[in-house]
Amino acid sequence: MSWLYFFASNQDDHSKNWAFLQDDSGRWSPAPFYDTTYSPHPFNEHSTSFIGHGKHPPLSTVQKLAETAGFNRWQEAKQLIEEIVDITASFAELAKDIGVSKQTIKEVESTLSQRRIENSSLF
Repeated sequence: MSWLYFFASNQDDHSKNWAFLQDDSGRWSPAPFYDTTYSPHPFNEHSTSFIGHGKHPPLSTVQKLAETAGFNRWQEAKQLIEEIVDITASFAELAKDIGVSKQTIKEVESTLSQRRIENSSLF
């Protein structure tokens, strides 16, 4: 389960963005996270639902997804969520350092800030 979808505004989270790896003994596990970019949907909605919920899943749904993803305690998942929130909150500074235009920074930062507000119940 990746909370980057909620906080980085990757709403292009379709089935081709999910993959699994099989080890030598035949056990399957989720592949590392990939193909995740800033990609807001015009209607602010995800392509994939989260146990039937869209852009604002309730905390209980996210907790259930964390358990399914192998987190033994909600606190472990919450810590990862907080790290992701901190990373997305530093976007403007990092983008400025690499020469992203002020207009693009403003637009992306506005969206990222809105996603933090919308999903604040998760951290």
